[in-house]
Amino acid sequence: MLIEELDEKLKQSEFLGLIIDETVNITIDKKLIVYLKFENSGKAETIFLGNYTIQSGTAQSIYSNVVDVLKERGLDVGRVMGLGSDGASVMMGAHAGVGALLKKESVFAVQVHCIAHRVALAASDASKAVQMVANYKRTINSVYSFYWPATRTSRLRELSAILTDEDMISLKQQCAVRWLSLGKAVSAIKKNWPALIMELSEEAANGNAQSQGLLNIIRSYKFIVLTHTLSDALPVMDKLNKCFQREDVNLGCISPMVQASVAALTHLRHTPGPEEQSFHREYVDGKFKDVAVTEGTEKHVRTFNNTRRQYIEELIEALERRFPHDDLNILKGFDLIFNPDRYPVSCAKPLMEHYRTPKETDGSTVEPLISRENAQRDVVPLLTALRGYGGLNFVTACETVIRELGDIFPDWAKLAKIACTILVSSVAAERGFSLQNRIKTSIRNRMSEEKVTRLMCISSSGPGLKDFNFHRAAEHFNGMKLRRK
Repeated sequence: MLIEELDEKLKQSEFLGLIIDETVNITIDKKLIVYLKFENSGKAETIFLGNYTIQSGTAQSIYSNVVDVLKERGLDVGRVMGLGSDGASVMMGAHAGVGALLKKESVFAVQVHCIAHRVALAASDASKAVQMVANYKRTINSVYSFYWPATRTSRLRELSAILTDEDMISLKQQCAVRWLSLGKAVSAIKKNWPALIMELSEEAANGNAQSQGLLNIIRSYKFIVLTHTLSDALPVMDKLNKCFQREDVNLGCISPMVQASVAALTHLRHTPGPEEQSFHREYVDGKFKDVAVTEGTEKHVRTFNNTRRQYIEELIEALERRFPHDDLNILKGFDLIFNPDRYPVSCAKPLMEHYRTPKETDGSTVEPLISRENAQRDVVPLLTALRGYGGLNFVTACETVIRELGDIFPDWAKLAKIACTILVSSVAAERGFSLQNRIKTSIRNRMSEEKVTRLMCISSSGPGLKDFNFHRAAEHFNGMKLRRK
């Protein structure tokens, strides 16, 4: 029943947005997870469509599977106006990627590289560009591996309890595929640093060469101060990433949040943050928390200050590179038109040109989605009307145009519906991977693809226990053929 209800909603939406990503399940089957974003009475909704086995990870194979899935659900690929994906070349390839293949069938489709992925890549770019930070990441992973045995972790926990009244924060591993892992790993290192020094010193005194090597590194000035610097800088990136992981993220929040993050990092470039200031207050006579710090000469301090400035500048440049001012002009046009805070509109021309210009594909001409004359004539009255409502944001402005002004401004109502389906993030697919792994586990590894998909659909889109219609479900079950019960 749930799938039939969702299919009916999808059929009523004039346009669709497609979210796809690849993964493998517990049985090492290559899977393609598919979500759809659609417009329902002026509001955007995202639903899980399916999790399908694919034989090949090529762009053509992925695209063919997507087309087959849509046809099976009675949906035309030509209605897909947006494609959200990660930055893999198989998805983003300009000539042979999945997006390029989609645009041959749906010529007005817009492909967007997930903004949450962009933030993670920006942080990764900056870390790779600065050798000291790259070495730091290797060190904290070595510390994590060293304390993997339970006996060492237990001793570290005991020492932490002696030194502080708070519970120890578990050490974390920095992992490239987990967006916020570096920030959590740094936070754990900073919190547990005194206990780490004491425990590693005990291990080194007993002749453990590995602990002596780690002790020499984490006692150094550059390691300690870099830990505090990262504790100031990484939360800026983590907040931006978390903002872009929200389910209700929309086009209107991208530019302001990126600009706010750049401003915060620019301030850090010139002025140490609160964590770094705290370190400098406690660093007295070559000691920090009563521990003698090594490599703390003026030369080492100058070297770190130069590296610190370089890292912050790399973060800023990486953000600006991943979110260029002239990129995503069509998306910015949607934001300018349907976000009253942006008035007066000055550069929504790329948006209008994209949808009111005929497109050539495979020797044929596809008619524009909107009328050039009507769109141009109605833009000023539309903006005036939206401004008159007062207090509208991007989401509520789109809803108002669709539900209340659609008969007056039909072309702009169509664009508002498209705006509801344009994707700025593929986070839904990432959550889908987690959902898949919670359902199909090692002890349930023989569960069929159809059952996994249905359970994922129920979990992601089904009603809560209080809202579930048990009577209707029982009637549906009793009406099924005996062999299907």
